[in-house]
Formats: sequence, C-alpha cells, structure tokens
Amino acid sequence: MLYKVKEVAEMVGISIRTLHHYDEIKLLAPQSVNPFGHRLYTDRELEQLQQILFFREIGLPLHEIKAIMDSPDYDRKRTLAKHKELLFQKKKRLEDIIATVTKSIHSMEGRYQMSAKEMFAGFDLKAVEANKNKYAALGKEHTLAVNVDGTVWGWGNVGRAKSEDGSKPTLIKLLSHVEGIAAAVHHSFAVKSDGTVWGWGKNTHGQLGTGTIDNYVDTPIQVEGIHDIAAVSAGVFHTLALKKDGTIWTWGPNWYGQLGDGTVDASVSPMRIEGISDVKEVAANCFHSMALKNDGTVWRWGAFGDCTDPYPIRDEVRTPTQIPSLDRIKHISAGGCHGTALREDGTVWTWGFNPEGQLGDRTFDAKCSIMPRMVIGLTDVQTVAAGGRFTLALRKDGTVWSWGSNNFGELGDGSYENNRSAKPIQGLTDIIHIAAGTKHAMALDKDGSVWLWGRNSQGQLGDIVEASHNVPFKSFAIHA
Repeated sequence: MLYKVKEVAEMVGISIRTLHHYDEIKLLAPQSVNPFGHRLYTDRELEQLQQILFFREIGLPLHEIKAIMDSPDYDRKRTLAKHKELLFQKKKRLEDIIATVTKSIHSMEGRYQMSAKEMFAGFDLKAVEANKNKYAALGKEHTLAVNVDGTVWGWGNVGRAKSEDGSKPTLIKLLSHVEGIAAAVHHSFAVKSDGTVWGWGKNTHGQLGTGTIDNYVDTPIQVEGIHDIAAVSAGVFHTLALKKDGTIWTWGPNWYGQLGDGTVDASVSPMRIEGISDVKEVAANCFHSMALKNDGTVWRWGAFGDCTDPYPIRDEVRTPTQIPSLDRIKHISAGGCHGTALREDGTVWTWGFNPEGQLGDRTFDAKCSIMPRMVIGLTDVQTVAAGGRFTLALRKDGTVWSWGSNNFGELGDGSYENNRSAKPIQGLTDIIHIAAGTKHAMALDKDGSVWLWGRNSQGQLGDIVEASHNVPFKSFAIHA
C-alpha cells in the first residue's frame, strides 16, 4: 500500500516539513514520487519511521540515528528489544517518582510520615554508577563514548584521514553490543557483551595483542586467546584485561616489568599474570599497572615514570606487589606517573610523582613516593579519575574537583596554572561520571550532556577550533 506524505504526517502526528527534512538528510527517503510531485511511502518506510521515532524518544540526535541505521551491523529486531528494555526502565523510574510525589503531598497534609530514604525514591543513580566505565574513555588525542545501542563513537585522532574533521563524532565501524571501552595514546579497545575484546589503532609494539606487530590497524580486530573479559585498561603501550573469574591477562612491551610476569620480555599475545587473583578492577598507564582485589587491597607492578618527558624511572617491581597501608579501597585509577585510590569512607589516596601537584597534598614535591597520602580537604568522593599529570574527583553531591598540571587547562578552573590542592570546578553540577585523558577531561551530567575541557590539538573536545579550553563546555550528549 502507498501512503502520501500528508497521510503519513497525519497518521504519525509529525509535520510534512519534518518528513521532507528526513528525506533531505537521507535519513528516510520515500519509496517514490508520483507525477504530481507527491512523496509516496510504503509499509517498509513506515517501519523505518517508527524506528526513527523510537530513537528520538530516548533522545538521540538525527545524525547519530542515521549512522546507526546505515551501519551494516544494524538489526531492527535487536534494537527494538533494547528500546523496550530502556522504556520499561524509564516507566519504572517514572512510577517511582509519581509515588514519591504522592507521598510528599500526603506528608504535607499530615496523612503520611515520609522517611529520608523515601523522599528520594526514583532519583537513585546507583545503576548508572555501576556501569560508569561503559560511557566514555579518553586517550591522548581522542575521546570515545558508548551509545545506548552498544555502538562506539569517537572524535579527535581516532584513525581517520588527516583531511577529515576530527571534531565531529564518528561511528567506529564493526563494533556492536559494546559494554566497555579503553583509550590509550594511539590505540583503543572495546569489550563486547559476549566477553570478547576488540582493538584498533597503532600496533608498532604489539599493544593490540593480535600476535603480530603492525604499523596501524584501521578497523577493530578481535584479540584472540582471551574470553569472558569484564574490563580492559590500556597503558601507553601495554594492556591489562580482567576476566570475569578475577584473573588478569596482559600484553605489549615490558621494559620495566609492567606485564607483571617477573621479566622484561615483551608479549604480542595475551598471557595470564600469575600470583594474583580475585581481582575486581585493573588500571594501567605509561609504565605501571595496578589491580584492586575484592578484599580492598591494591597491588602494583612496573615502574613510575612519564612516557613522553624525562621523568626518571623509579620503584620498578616486576611482579604484583601489595601497596602498604591501603585497605578498604573501592576504586582505583592510574595516572601517567601517579596512582589514585578511593577508600570506602570517601577519601582519596595518591602516590607516585608530584612535581605538578598531581598528588593533591599541597606540595610540588618532585620526588617519587610509593607511600600513599590522603588528598587534603576532600571528602564524600564517589569516584576518581587520574589523567596524565592531573587528577579529578567526583563528589557525591555531583560536583567535580581537580588538581595537578594545568598546562592545557586540564583543571577546568579558567587558568593555566598548576594547582597542588583539590578545588571545585565551577559550572559543573549534577555530574554522574568523569574521565581523564593525557591532557583533556570529561564530565557526564545526569541529563546525558557531555562537558569537555583541556587540550584540543586533534579535535578531541569536539570543537573544530584546535585550541585548549580551560573551562568546561557542553559538547555532545551520550545516551547511556
């Protein structure tokens, strides 16, 4: 059956102009145009329009919808199932909020006594926090984000041709059902829902774990020999993969023992790190690696030193070694030449190099310290993210605090001066997730808006003007 454009518009409840616009941007073309110039649609186009409206209902912009539906991996039935799941979640949350409003009215009328917990039913973001690592990852010159449909988007230097505009989000092809991502200096990884790991980018040191050494891998390729992976963390050249059974697998260069096998021999294929198990989180950067065990202890191996500047190499260990005085830890993050840990009591602890104040102890001590110290004046922290030479912390009140190097505006405080103390970033509120790259940073608010700041040499901030930003600006939306 054929439908004229006016009939489709009246049936769906959208304007004729909207349908014309969808045709102009090649999102939804009519099946044909009759001799009178009327656009004609079939049931097939109506199905496509339904899918577009479902995407719009969960807030996706048109350019992302087009990229998803044009992808060779696009599957309408699978996508509809995901939409159904998300809408049920939305329905449940709205029902909880309606119940909270009703109880609040009854409480004001003296008919009901609300508990403090009931006052905030429906606003719980624990589910979001539990999956925070799937949203975004920042490398040296690029940014990655996972969308609601399990696709991965990137901007900055993600491997596109030099002539292309790196500030525009680009769909990373051949990736679907992605549940986690990791970004390094010039390579990246994605973890799919089936537990497989896929990598792309530079492979000059075997950092992709494909068993070979290549100059560059343009499209994602599966890392063979590992399965049931829960998470991946990428250092500059080496990689850590955490299996669901709590074991760690690693590959890449091993100049300072960062692979944790007791040697300095490189591996271009995944190998298990012996002597450590029951791990719940891993973190890698430059020449050092970290692991958080389920008992709340933190372990490290490799060495502290900056990958690009002449920091001396310090405190090399070639097998997993427990960090003293750290217990009851719930989260870890590895900076370029420092480590961070979040304690269950909401305090942040740091160790490593500190010449730019990245440890947040109110000093610019150039010495490397392996003894953790508490960040002064910072409490009630929800998560922490260590960048190249700076650190971010997200408090439970939704504010973001920063300290350390600020050469490219990484601290987001409106200046380019290093800071040795934790201070709040003005203008950031209701934040639910943070991420730190080598010299740029990101925050995601509860509405799905992405805020970016810092270096923008390759368009990694999503801004065509390749200049640093020393204050956060709203860039894109991630529908997580």
